[in-house]
Amino acid sequence: MADILLVEDDFNFREILESILGQFDHRVTGAETAPEAVEKARARAFDLLISDVRVAGELDGVEGLRQIRKLQPQIRCIIMTGYSDIDAPLRAASLQADDYLLKPFRMPALVQSVRNVLNFQPEFPNLLRRLGAAPVNAADKARRWFYDAHLQQLQEQREQAMKQLFLLIRSKRIKADEALRFFSAWEELELDRLSDSNPARCASLIVRYHAWAKALLKLEIPESYSDTLSQKSFELIYARVQSGVIDATHLLKAIELLHHPESRRHDLNNFCTYNWVWGEGQEQGDPFLGLVVKSYKLTRLISGPDSPVRLYEAQAEYQPDRGDRVLAVPAGEEWATLLRRETSGDKARHLVSAHDHHFLLYRSFATSLRSRLPGNGLEPWQAWNLLRPVFHQVVGFHNKGQSSGCFSLKDIDWPPTGDCHLSHFSSDAYREAHAQLQQMDGHVTEFFSAPEVLYQPEPTPASDQAVLGRLLFETVFGGRYPDHSLRVHIRMLGQPESNQAFAPYVEKLGPLAHKFYWLAHSNPAERYRDLATAIKDIDQAF
Repeated sequence: MADILLVEDDFNFREILESILGQFDHRVTGAETAPEAVEKARARAFDLLISDVRVAGELDGVEGLRQIRKLQPQIRCIIMTGYSDIDAPLRAASLQADDYLLKPFRMPALVQSVRNVLNFQPEFPNLLRRLGAAPVNAADKARRWFYDAHLQQLQEQREQAMKQLFLLIRSKRIKADEALRFFSAWEELELDRLSDSNPARCASLIVRYHAWAKALLKLEIPESYSDTLSQKSFELIYARVQSGVIDATHLLKAIELLHHPESRRHDLNNFCTYNWVWGEGQEQGDPFLGLVVKSYKLTRLISGPDSPVRLYEAQAEYQPDRGDRVLAVPAGEEWATLLRRETSGDKARHLVSAHDHHFLLYRSFATSLRSRLPGNGLEPWQAWNLLRPVFHQVVGFHNKGQSSGCFSLKDIDWPPTGDCHLSHFSSDAYREAHAQLQQMDGHVTEFFSAPEVLYQPEPTPASDQAVLGRLLFETVFGGRYPDHSLRVHIRMLGQPESNQAFAPYVEKLGPLAHKFYWLAHSNPAERYRDLATAIKDIDQAF
């Protein structure tokens, strides 16, 4: 659920949008004009701004976004318009709007856009290739691996640039042949970036990506022609962006997945992304939509329609309000490795084999703490009340000799009635991340493991303290970090530069501030003696 600021001067249409978004547990605050929206943003924080371009008053919706971004730099934004305005898409792209909807649009398109924009998480550069050159000292290794300002800046520049191209395609401001020329120039940049991971090249690459984005906003069509991208294949990508099948995060991975087949096999997300972006078109309807497999009805196709591996939103017949994910994997031999990998741990459960496919069930996030957490976060005492039962649950696992070292807000169920509880507690993800780090050829994109995963093969009870300390911070701040770099610095807490990075934000933690530092410290020896002691200490603080 999110706090949404909706700017629309058509009262009836605004009421419809508020009603629909409210059905998905979002809290919607309406505004008739851009100045009114700015004042409401001055009074409180919002997760998402949805604004029409042409609204009553002297300021339009894009100018409203510019002023609101000054107050709330992290707010995300969807622009919508029913007018053919050649200037508005460029202005919106320059302000890093997240999506652009052309009226009239179907309400499911808005719902999907809101879901994509709210779920977007910045990626962080993969530094594993540099691990071998890092000093032997574990703390120095962690510093080199988890944080590099130039690499982070490069990734941010890439994301900003691609979001601009995505927005101009969504708004139909540039045609398919023009977008192809920009994407061909993007391919050259990406292949150059992927060919050499030397950090010394970051500064020059940042300049080149910035120049590409600058040319895009000026509509200076590059003289670039790709040997691998045909007009026909890119027109399909262009159409999929228009229809909402693929988004900016898919486009960011497109070139690597096209030119490096081994990256497609790394994980399910990469494999599906490759097929959604580059798969050939199919005209027939979806073969499994509406099918019931082991009491789960497949209600909506989430993945692209052209992928041989299809991901569905499903509903259990005995829990109709609880959303789950079901993956349909072809039964052919070429998919056997993927099938074994997905079912090897407790990530997915094999439901049934039918219709020449294997159907896998993934755990539901519909009632997870991550999905139900208010975007503005919680007061420290509320966060502790929510997570205290989870702390006790983890103590119970420790008493049985079990540790995880890797779980997230998505692994915590927050049912409408009852206490929060961990739905998933396993050391598999920690071990897998550690093994990838030792091989120096994997990708760790989800930083959920305790910091010692870099050098320690097995998690300990102290590892779970680090994870829980991180979750306390995330719960207070609504599941998001007020500064993206904090996702990296939290792995080095206790180091002067990382403590300094967190300093502006710990005041909001109140009595949890020092407890957070002791729990999440990068050095396990500096944490609490045990988790029971931590619980007692935090109880006394309140």
